[in-house]
Amino acid sequence: MGWKDLFKSKAEKAKPDPRLRWFGKLPTYADYYSSATDEDWAVDFNDWILKGCELFFDRQGTGKQDRRVPSSVCILRLPTFPMTILASVQDYGGDMRGRPFPHIFYVGVPTVSWPGPTSAGVLPAMRVLRDLLVLRDEVDHFFNAPGRFEARFGGREVDLSGLDADVSDDSWLPAAQKLPLPQWFESAKGGLKTDDMAKWCETMLAWGDNIATLEADEFGPTFRFPLVTGIPSEVQVAGWLRWLESRMNLKERYLSLLMSADPAGSTGHLSVVARELVGEDFLLLTPKAGSLSYVDDASALGGAPTTESEQTDAEPESPAPADSVQTPATWAEFVEVTPGA
Repeated sequence: MGWKDLFKSKAEKAKPDPRLRWFGKLPTYADYYSSATDEDWAVDFNDWILKGCELFFDRQGTGKQDRRVPSSVCILRLPTFPMTILASVQDYGGDMRGRPFPHIFYVGVPTVSWPGPTSAGVLPAMRVLRDLLVLRDEVDHFFNAPGRFEARFGGREVDLSGLDADVSDDSWLPAAQKLPLPQWFESAKGGLKTDDMAKWCETMLAWGDNIATLEADEFGPTFRFPLVTGIPSEVQVAGWLRWLESRMNLKERYLSLLMSADPAGSTGHLSVVARELVGEDFLLLTPKAGSLSYVDDASALGGAPTTESEQTDAEPESPAPADSVQTPATWAEFVEVTPGA
């Protein structure tokens, strides 16, 4: 039985759980802060975090490098339970003994009731993620006036309205239509392999055509797309999903989304996991994401070959006629270019 069938077989047992939950470490305590693990899916999620952090710390080694997880948000489709986790990840340096570990706030919704997400369905989830992310301010207040963590954060519920298959919201499009693509590219190019916007757009179009050719039920890729922190994330995330859904049938998939800021703070990445979630996927939230061989990274497209072997094997480029490729003028035009265009 496939993982989609597993979700469907348990769908009748799944209910939205708007209760605010948490798991992780803060420098005010020598152990984990954890809300009640009274649901199996919460135990499974905490276990995924534990194993993922262990992988990250092991690959960081024992040197002096920063072992903090960058500020992140994620939408995770649990493979063993019919629940989707929406979570924010903040790292305050670990516990009072200096042992590293992030702190996570999260809620859960039934997976089967919310396929995709698609560009028209992701905005309610982005609102939930934003609500979870701003809790960092209250954690700062907790540091200044420590007490019982449960007393400050327990008993809360998060608004989960809109997280169902019937919601369609394209309110991000007007902003996307006003966002000049050169402005977005100029801000993003520090994290790209090329500073040539026309070349990158042309390479992205060819890459997208290849994705459309490979699309099938057994095609389970992991994509990584650049984000710019100074531009609304809703416009960019919905835009990347719009770009992807013209090449893949997102309505028939349960995607996991992981969004993480780069250490420098000016850029970040959206990772789209179009398959069953595994433990190593936690690294998509960390600086180790670039080392994962199974990730197709749009940030790496358009650059020159980096090794002698790649340079030898690369096809020689023939200059394209000046009018052969029309570079999109806006972010909306870019994400709405269809395969074969």
